[in-house]
Amino acid sequence: MKNVSQQYVKTLLAAWSRNPEGLAPSTIPLPDGVDAAEVCELLLAHHLQVLADPYLPEQAKTLDFREGLASSRERTGFLLMELERILPAVTWADCRPVVLKGGALAQGHYARPDQRWFLDLDILVPRGQVDEVCRRLETLGYRHFSGNRDPLYYARHHLHRIMLGPQGSTVEVHWDLTLPSSFYDFDVPGVFNRAREIHLGRQTMQAASPVDQVLHGVYQQIADGFVDLKRVCDLVVLLKGLTEEEKLYLVKEAGRTNMGTALWLSLHMVKQIAGLQVPWPEVEELAPGWWTTRTLRGLDVEEGLFQRRAATVDGYSSLLHLLMLHRPSERLWDSGRFVWPDEARLMDLGYQAKKMPGLGRRLRLSAFFFKTFLGLGGRATRALLRG
Repeated sequence: MKNVSQQYVKTLLAAWSRNPEGLAPSTIPLPDGVDAAEVCELLLAHHLQVLADPYLPEQAKTLDFREGLASSRERTGFLLMELERILPAVTWADCRPVVLKGGALAQGHYARPDQRWFLDLDILVPRGQVDEVCRRLETLGYRHFSGNRDPLYYARHHLHRIMLGPQGSTVEVHWDLTLPSSFYDFDVPGVFNRAREIHLGRQTMQAASPVDQVLHGVYQQIADGFVDLKRVCDLVVLLKGLTEEEKLYLVKEAGRTNMGTALWLSLHMVKQIAGLQVPWPEVEELAPGWWTTRTLRGLDVEEGLFQRRAATVDGYSSLLHLLMLHRPSERLWDSGRFVWPDEARLMDLGYQAKKMPGLGRRLRLSAFFFKTFLGLGGRATRALLRG
């Protein structure tokens, strides 16, 4: 993807950031040398077509872009109607689900819900109510989904169950927001306490608070390898609504949960990509040391985000994860787990709990991961020198 196309997309996002309500938007002409097809391809790859549509000249919109525009609006509308359908069934005295991520963001923070594309519905429920919630979803036509993984993987090493709906919807039933083996943390009881009631059709729903949405989005960026421009846009709408007290809490909580570096980097991306200044002196307290800062600069995380590098480069997301960790002991431990995969990693790769690979197979897997790890070391070294 040419850099001029990325610069133009940044111009579009900055225009939206200044006017997220979309009041009388003005189209932004394509500068000379900008390929309209590349711009549309980039917007579609990040599912930003609806958000950018008012600012993109009509003659620049490709057929794929127009089709993606219609399908995105249709999907968001369908998922929100499905959320309205299922919530009464999974809500009772001991269980008031908190809606997370796309559904909560679209309905509660964007000027128009259709501006925020999302793939599935995410709800957080108490751990002890997960079985009953899934049973009630089954009465609505949903079924359990584990893919090629052993179902025990989700019970032992994950944070949600996946339920597939009768019309193509997916519901992720969360009981936690970070993986059990993760060095990151999340105040899950606090998420229930801080949840806010917002309108959804003819009813209301409990949605995660803005500060929890910010931190959850930051964790998702770590997990995915900073691959999603949507999360940058999420921060734009969330940050504008934070009170001074919430900003201070966010910085403090990011440090406590080991997500300080990731929040610092995420806010830097907001400034670089959407042009939104974050003039909080407290944020600089989260800045990593010179080695990490220089390496991140050399990796050009912004370019990697636009190119969705983590989706195509083996180990890139793992490298960013290691850079987000503060303590050398944490980096050393997770480096070891990368090279010598534990049960959680093996089950994530598709191995069954009762059929773990033997020593020979594990040694071959470890050799492959060690080779990948050496490649990551080389990439990090080159980035450090460039930075």
